[in-house]
Amino acid sequence: MEREEAYNRLKLLEGVDLRPLADKFGVTVWKGDKLNKGWAGQTLERYLDLPLNSAQAPNFGSWELKLVSLKRLKSGAIVPKETMQITMIDAYDVERKPFEQSHLLAKLRKALICATLFISKEETSRPFVKAAYFDLGDGELYDAIKA
Repeated sequence: MEREEAYNRLKLLEGVDLRPLADKFGVTVWKGDKLNKGWAGQTLERYLDLPLNSAQAPNFGSWELKLVSLKRLKSGAIVPKETMQITMIDAYDVERKPFEQSHLLAKLRKALICATLFISKEETSRPFVKAAYFDLGDGELYDAIKA
């Protein structure tokens, strides 16, 4: 699936609770008393017809889908709940591969970043907020990440 098509499909989810979709697509949210922290991202992948995978390469071939959870503070402000994981870093690869051939760059070059709103640790509801394009071009941010 091309990134623009995925973006258009994800726009249809704005304001939709992902929890019922997880059930529809057979994504495990809880196994006993253990939370599957990746359930919301896996639900979006299934919604976009991507089977579950753990490959380091961008999950849609030429682009990556990433999810960030947001939370509402008592003040009403909405902020990231935690950092967004981009990829697992293997020290062996980092030492031997130039940045231009790294999994990190492959995932940051072209991505869709999706935001969901964390409601509670019970995970009975997780509204989809928005999807946005992210493209790491050449420039100051590129140089900082490379360093």
